[in-house]
Amino acid sequence: MHQLTEAQTICDYCVEWHNHAIEFLAGAAPKGCSACGATWQFLRDSAPGVEVRLYVVPRDGIYQLLCGPCVRPYTAQRADLFRGTAYGQQALKI
Repeated sequence: MHQLTEAQTICDYCVEWHNHAIEFLAGAAPKGCSACGATWQFLRDSAPGVEVRLYVVPRDGIYQLLCGPCVRPYTAQRADLFRGTAYGQQALKI
């Protein structure tokens, strides 16, 4: 376990996903979805001919990569973060 703040700890697994999200933002190949565990290859192969996206979102105090089906319920719950953004207006209609 890693201590992020006085009240927040994080496990190695979550730190690994957070670091991967940061690397993805810097241009590294995506690993997959940190919520459902689907690999990038699985996501890509499951939707041939469709542009597959992963989203980097702040969640539980770290950055996480989420696939479309996982990001929708999370962002709807966190309208406070996405209201006033282009994503919130276009995708969430908030």
